[in-house]
Amino acid sequence: MNRLTKALDKDYYVADGTSVRQNGVVFSGEAIDRLAKFENMYEDLVLKQNEIAREMEKLKLEDKTRTVKFKQLLANKLLNTNILITFKAFGLE
Repeated sequence: MNRLTKALDKDYYVADGTSVRQNGVVFSGEAIDRLAKFENMYEDLVLKQNEIAREMEKLKLEDKTRTVKFKQLLANKLLNTNILITFKAFGLE
């Protein structure tokens, strides 16, 4: 991935004028677009986690915890949880 930001210290980053543009109080550009994609991905993972939890609960109530579908949902939930934990470790939540 081609970085659009540069670290000035451990908590402060900058982007050059080619990746961020300002029009009044609105910012746009490649760096803003990439940030939006990360935020969209995070929100989608959280929504999927909620959907998976509902589906797993439904299967539990139907006593179908040994089905392939339940096991796949559990695997997806664990994978998504790991990704969300990684985001949190980098301060992205």
